[in-house]
Amino acid sequence: MESRHNRIFVPADAVRENEAAIVGAEAHHILHVLRLGPGDDLIGTNGQGNESLLKIERVGPQTVICRIVESRVAVCPETKNRIVLMQSCLSSGKMDQVIDKGTQLGVARFVPVVSEKSKFQGDEARLGKKVERWSRIARASSLQCGRAFFPEVSSIVPLTEAVALPQKGDKMLLFSPSGDVGTAGVVLPDVLSSLNETSGVYVMIGPESGLSEVEERVALRYGFVPVRMGSRVLRAETAPVVAVALVLSHLGEL
Repeated sequence: MESRHNRIFVPADAVRENEAAIVGAEAHHILHVLRLGPGDDLIGTNGQGNESLLKIERVGPQTVICRIVESRVAVCPETKNRIVLMQSCLSSGKMDQVIDKGTQLGVARFVPVVSEKSKFQGDEARLGKKVERWSRIARASSLQCGRAFFPEVSSIVPLTEAVALPQKGDKMLLFSPSGDVGTAGVVLPDVLSSLNETSGVYVMIGPESGLSEVEERVALRYGFVPVRMGSRVLRAETAPVVAVALVLSHLGEL
């Protein structure tokens, strides 16, 4: 399958025998954005590691019917160890940027966190819509960068719940602007050297104003290791991208 083919999301329930029926937003994208029609090829993925070479057979106003030419388990550049980004919710479109860039880097799961200084409000319905939006951004970014596994975007949780999510054997990093903790160049080789194949790496980042002292103490009590990225002051939406890149670099994944 050639990477030059446009990639689309094909949910499992859209496939019947050797055909895939694409409807809704994906069909609109094929017809009116990509401007494809009968005879054109696409790559479809279900976001869970499987992909297919598709050929458009016929189209309707809101439907695209494709023949499945070939199916296979995707050979995709996923990281050996799952990277989980625990990002304190940011204001405006900054969180959108974090989801997009993190997906491109290979983050496997995003955990949006509400901390004391998060500029974040909303009732349960509004919070659910935010998670849905971030999931769509992660899916679109995955399709653009060739990932066959779409990252999970978890429900928004308070920091006190987030710190308890890692399992035994996982490595937990708290990236902090504090000058009193070790730099990434010193801390990461030590922490990540004992990773095994099933270990995940949890990366926690605070909001624009950082975590409170109480929150940092809670994270440390749960086993998070403090890390300083360097001497530069980074914007809130830049810090998680740099943190994930540093982890990947030390894992030999970048």
